[in-house]
Amino acid sequence: MFAISSIVPDFTKNKSLVTGLEWEDPLRVNILSGTETRKINLIITQLAVLINKRKITLRPYFQDYELISKNVGAVTIAHFGRILKFLGIVLGAEEFRLLVKRFARNAYTVNYVAFLKAIDEVQCYLEEHGMVDLSGELLDQFPGRIITAELPKLPRPEIGKVRPSQIFGRQTVFHPVMEPARDTMPTLEVIKRIQRHILEQRIRIHEFFKDFDYLNTSRVTVSQFRRALDALQISSLGRLWLVEPEIDTVIALYRDPSDPDRVCWRTFMDDIDRVFTVKGLDKLPNLRVESPPQEIAELPRSGAPNWRCEPEDTRELCEDVLRRVRQRVEERRIFLKKFFKNHDKHNRGHVSRAQLRQVLVTAIILLSPEEVFALERRYNDDLGFDYNRFLQELEARLIAEPLYHRMLEEKKRLNAEKPPSEPRDDETNIVLILAKIKAKVVHERIKVLEFMKQFDRNNHLVITKPDFVRSLDQLRCNLTPAEVDTIVKIFQAALRPDFVEYVRFATTVEEAVATGGLERAPLFLPVQHVPSEASSRTFLDFDERKTVEIAMDKLCEVQSPNLEELFKNYDKENIGTVSKEQLMKALSVRRMLELITNRELDAVHKCFSIERGGSFEIDYRAFLRALYLLQENRKTPFF
Repeated sequence: MFAISSIVPDFTKNKSLVTGLEWEDPLRVNILSGTETRKINLIITQLAVLINKRKITLRPYFQDYELISKNVGAVTIAHFGRILKFLGIVLGAEEFRLLVKRFARNAYTVNYVAFLKAIDEVQCYLEEHGMVDLSGELLDQFPGRIITAELPKLPRPEIGKVRPSQIFGRQTVFHPVMEPARDTMPTLEVIKRIQRHILEQRIRIHEFFKDFDYLNTSRVTVSQFRRALDALQISSLGRLWLVEPEIDTVIALYRDPSDPDRVCWRTFMDDIDRVFTVKGLDKLPNLRVESPPQEIAELPRSGAPNWRCEPEDTRELCEDVLRRVRQRVEERRIFLKKFFKNHDKHNRGHVSRAQLRQVLVTAIILLSPEEVFALERRYNDDLGFDYNRFLQELEARLIAEPLYHRMLEEKKRLNAEKPPSEPRDDETNIVLILAKIKAKVVHERIKVLEFMKQFDRNNHLVITKPDFVRSLDQLRCNLTPAEVDTIVKIFQAALRPDFVEYVRFATTVEEAVATGGLERAPLFLPVQHVPSEASSRTFLDFDERKTVEIAMDKLCEVQSPNLEELFKNYDKENIGTVSKEQLMKALSVRRMLELITNRELDAVHKCFSIERGGSFEIDYRAFLRALYLLQENRKTPFF
């Protein structure tokens, strides 16, 4: 027993089954299945092309983390995803899971050294074989080098076999096999129907294709293009019914000439989006865009017969039926749309032929089979009976002339451009015109030269006539076209008939505020320009002057009215003017309004009024000064 127990094996002489070197290898990656390996190779190839195109260096982003964590070539899974997100590399959940599964070192870290080595190997392979250009994009002469891992679609034998008549009700009493097959539409008509579908549903095509184009190459595979059309409800089972040969013609039209396995989806998107607007409209400011185009708006629905080609007796019968149904609906106050909506659960705007007959029977609209058949010939299409168009034409009314037609014509006549007439004498008198401009300059302290100098970029002291007229409009002097023409003729440049000497004009106008060259004439006494407040609207004739005289005599009878304090209460800005209503209030407080009539009040207001902000206000200081003079003259004894 002792001899047996004393024999102890020496395990140090045996070789280790696990050396641990495979875990210490910095380039170690995990083994995946065949399908997963094919997918991870595709993902790494796409990442290599994207990184090469953007000229991104990945290693410094990972080394910054390693300097802090000391993980020796590994980063956490969260930081790995954070770096990819920061660099704008968008990965799906399945793609990110495969990357982590391939390069995971343990439960929470990723071997970024092996990941970068795999990216570098793919980039070197693409450069050695000349598959990328200087910008980092794949060349078109190497089609199909990137193998896609897309799974084929499941077989669907019902595509192209099931007609809309089997969905929305029977169209004929015969078997579908005995019905004639639908002829394929021309490619141009197919494109128009797709445009009509996109317009009605307000769909943005870019949102359905961009997820398939990861590298932004403007191309997708044929299966991806079909899948996007299915999402757009463009298929033999979608809202826009197209048979397989029609879809094949669209694919053949937009197939990439360099790669027959791919389709140029951006070209397809630009052609379809023409129904909304024109691409590059910012470069064509004068282009008028018709949205939608007339040919798209007037495009009949698929399967709808050409009503103009129908026999004349059928069209007359249909019009007679519409007239009878309209009369029946108006007499009984029937709301037909509610009956159609009860059968149209999905709001498609169509019902079957059997449902049409049920609606007519429910609404007690009795029609013969020939009359119902005439309605079907007019409103039937591939989806069934179009009751929206039927109700629209049934409820149509004659276009009545609007009640405001006469007022609209008067407005047009008032706003119409007046024909040129002979200028008045005051419009050709340059002295009166300059006086009007000087009054504007004195009141508002405007520097005329600043408005006009901006158009003289080369400092030639002259500007063109259109620029001179534009600068005059900025002054807001309310000049008529005849007055502007007079100014242009007076200040026209001598040797340049299309230019105006704006400096001479500005100097002449600004003399009303300051006289130039006073340093050369020290003994000259400048005179301030005092603009006249009179205007054609404040001119008094003989009768009005007599009325003002009588009114002022009546107001002078009140001794010491102290109107100035009342006017100052209304004049908050101390500008010396008040409105007519405030004048009436002040006179009524002093019981002076009872002494004069309304006609005399209007004459007094017109006599002392001044234009302020487009309206006339009374200058109460001049009014009080006149009252004071009249009262003082009455106190003076006459001998």
